[in-house]
Amino acid sequence: MTGSITLEINHPDLPAGNIQGFRYFWAYYVSGFRSDRHCQACFKGERVPEFCTSTARSGQAVVFDSLDRYTYVYVCGVGSGPKTALAEQNFHWALRYKEHSVIEAPTYNGYIATARNAIALAIPKLPDGWNRRNRTTTRCKNFQFGVEYFGYPAR
Repeated sequence: MTGSITLEINHPDLPAGNIQGFRYFWAYYVSGFRSDRHCQACFKGERVPEFCTSTARSGQAVVFDSLDRYTYVYVCGVGSGPKTALAEQNFHWALRYKEHSVIEAPTYNGYIATARNAIALAIPKLPDGWNRRNRTTTRCKNFQFGVEYFGYPAR
């Protein structure tokens, strides 16, 4: 049996509570990839109900304990600013279990995400026009993650 990953998000200047500055903030257990889609819809798996837009809070740990069924946990925050600023505001963190590892990642607005028993996975960029896909798809970090870790077309 695989262990669990614990995620906690905190802000040095804000009280614990709803995570601010994001339109959406969620985590997803990922077991596969739908290469005909992008954004969250390209993931095969299950959204983590304890960490979605309505339940994601700072100052409170969430335990991802279904790693016996899922290889990855993908944490995503979609900024709330204009579309042209989202590349700098969005938060993408692909995690895989690794016992005793502790990692941190900052958000654009000062939150610090800490994951215990996890490593962060690189999400390589795809060039515009890759495989005749439109720019919206090839720039989507979720889609890029799927291509890197599940292949294209998805197996």
